[in-house]
Amino acid sequence: MSRLSIQKYKDMKINGAANANPYELINIVFTSIIGKLTAAKAYIDRNDYEHKGIMIGESISLFGALQDSLDMEKGGDISNNLYSLYEFSQTHLVQANVNNSKEMIDEILEIVKTIKEGWNSIPLDIRNQYLEQKSAVGA
Repeated sequence: MSRLSIQKYKDMKINGAANANPYELINIVFTSIIGKLTAAKAYIDRNDYEHKGIMIGESISLFGALQDSLDMEKGGDISNNLYSLYEFSQTHLVQANVNNSKEMIDEILEIVKTIKEGWNSIPLDIRNQYLEQKSAVGA
């Protein structure tokens, strides 16, 4: 993950992002997307379409930041598949916003929760190894 992508997350003013390492940062982004989309559904229930749109728009931006963080050279098929999944999520959320569709938001929530579960299942020793490699090369 490049410094530029890390800075994008931090610039988005996500709670806890300022001092997070790259692994934690992506976990925070997933959690933030889940929270924002859950809030968007509640705003639909309240007919508060302005705030619903804000939450969905911020989620779309976070998916863009996730796309920017992918290492397309080293990541191979995994990075390509995640990129496509994030792109699908963005497009789907645009439609959910237009249609005030909680069902479409739920579809994206399920995708994010599944990816987050996979991310959280990365063994601690693998995470630490990655972070040590990054700090050794000054990333």
